Amino acid sequence: MTLVDGHDARESTGAAFEAVKNGEISVQAPRSALSRGQAKVYAVDAENSESTSVTIPVGGEYSLVSNLTVLFDESGDIVQYSETLVSENEAGNFNITSFTDGVLVNSKDTDLPYMTDAELQANNGVDSSDPMAAMGVGSTAACVAAVLGVSGATGYLIVSACTGACSTPGVGTAVCVACIGAYATVGSASVTAVASCFG
Repeated sequence: MTLVDGHDARESTGAAFEAVKNGEISVQAPRSALSRGQAKVYAVDAENSESTSVTIPVGGEYSLVSNLTVLFDESGDIVQYSETLVSENEAGNFNITSFTDGVLVNSKDTDLPYMTDAELQANNGVDSSDPMAAMGVGSTAACVAAVLGVSGATGYLIVSACTGACSTPGVGTAVCVACIGAYATVGSASVTAVASCFG
């Protein structure tokens, strides 16, 4: 999986936005919350084919790891798209809502107390006194946090956001890798290493 930049990245990002505009992609978040300037484009080599993933951060009322990820095949057709929206629920916790191809697949209370984006970013960097350790979060989140060098809270949100894409039979490696690629900016580790945490 390699980061794409320049003209190719702008072209892929433009294709994703055009698909949103013409209704080919149905998004739940307001279009104004989609952050075009911060989109990340990756070439994904998986399952003997090369796909292109475009991950667009979702801002506004949504938390740091919220995004829309669109997977294109070699012909430029949309294979699949997923939208992950992280917000604060009435209990004051992070709530993660996931959609695949515009259909709700998951909405859950993480039981993790909500933090602002600034607090999440300030907590990046592995901390032995991390409250997540005390909450007994599974080894997958601990693995992701360690590989990316982020806090347990951020690791837990990434795992919660990508578990569906990474553990659903038949979905395929490309979608899982694309989901994790959405968060590659929070650390310098390889996406493959993060993907192995779900194994």
